[in-house]
Amino acid sequence: MTVRPFAAVLAATAVAAATAATAVLLPPTAAARPLPEPFDATHLRLTTTYVNSADRAKAAFTYLNCDPAGGSHPAAESACTDLAAVDGRFEELGDKEGVCTMQYEPVELRATGTWHGEPVDYVSEVFANPCTADLATGGNVFHF
Repeated sequence: MTVRPFAAVLAATAVAAATAATAVLLPPTAAARPLPEPFDATHLRLTTTYVNSADRAKAAFTYLNCDPAGGSHPAAESACTDLAAVDGRFEELGDKEGVCTMQYEPVELRATGTWHGEPVDYVSEVFANPCTADLATGGNVFHF
């Protein structure tokens, strides 16, 4: 007869009990069910970050959903239209004509989330100020 320490016997009993409990709680078809199809919605968090430490408190962000357009973005319809024209490629957003002041408040733009189910993590170049950033990205997407 083999003598085992009490702790080893207790551990083995606990593992066997947990395995049995799991088998009882899961229905037999749970493992056979297919995973749901990928969700192809567009959910984006758009951020304007001020580069200078003195201006960082002025950072802004908004949420943009497309198909249907919504979220907290003030011009969701036009922002989604602009993004659809470039198939969600932020770096291809066209320039918008306009005039900006010469103030120097450098900003960086960022978009994270999903575009039609595909992951998005866009970070722009640093722009001289929010106005130039807005115009360089089409005037609608980062205008909030």
